[in-house]
Amino acid sequence: MSAGDQKPSGGVAARVDTRSDDYRSAERELYGMLDSISLPREEICENLMLFTTPQQLRRQLFLYEIYKKILDVPGSIMQFGVRWGRELALFEALRTTFEPFNHSRRVTGFDTFEGYVGLDAKDGPSQQMKAGNLATTAGYDAELEQLLRTREALSPIPHVKKFDLVKGDVEQTLPAYLAENPHTVVALAHLDLNLYRPTRFALETIRPHLTKGSIVIVDEVNLKTIPGETRALMEVFGLNNIRLRRDPMVGPTWPAYFVIE
Repeated sequence: MSAGDQKPSGGVAARVDTRSDDYRSAERELYGMLDSISLPREEICENLMLFTTPQQLRRQLFLYEIYKKILDVPGSIMQFGVRWGRELALFEALRTTFEPFNHSRRVTGFDTFEGYVGLDAKDGPSQQMKAGNLATTAGYDAELEQLLRTREALSPIPHVKKFDLVKGDVEQTLPAYLAENPHTVVALAHLDLNLYRPTRFALETIRPHLTKGSIVIVDEVNLKTIPGETRALMEVFGLNNIRLRRDPMVGPTWPAYFVIE
């Protein structure tokens, strides 16, 4: 849920859009073409690059580069803040590409699917810090579950379920998940909750499950309008104890990562 994400339509809550009018106009025109283009339906997926913006591609390439860094690190991938599920699908595709038979590389996503819950004073006063912002459409979690199951049918070992979609407040769902899966090693954690309290809780809770070489991505670092994630990181790990990095070639503006050493 990086800054500058497209505003969804249909009354779904969205983050504040800070892009230029020219950019928004061009993007609207591009997506209008998606609705009207005469591509056969069965060929749309393989031609989605026609509608992928450079900004969206940069995010995909960033996660591609991060994924390569965990190939020799055993463990699962956890994403906190799933929303529509774009990164869950990307992580599944990268696993299938790089390590198609590594069914121990479980991908688990946590989200309320109800937007922001549990706002704190440390989240700041920006317009987008409102309860319920970034909610999905009603029942979307069930749609996403089915979509991920269908995607899994296209991968090796399709009879083995290799993902979990966990709905609810992470302060309740994460401890329950780890109690049921105490063996969990986290090779990659992607924090995209945007809020201080759940981000801090997730970092504190997964810390014992990280190993040397594990990577933690914090999706909004040093961002004035979304300060909670950075403040949580400061309090749990301390900036002097980690080396925050970004990928200067493909990294989006705000996401940063660090490696457990």
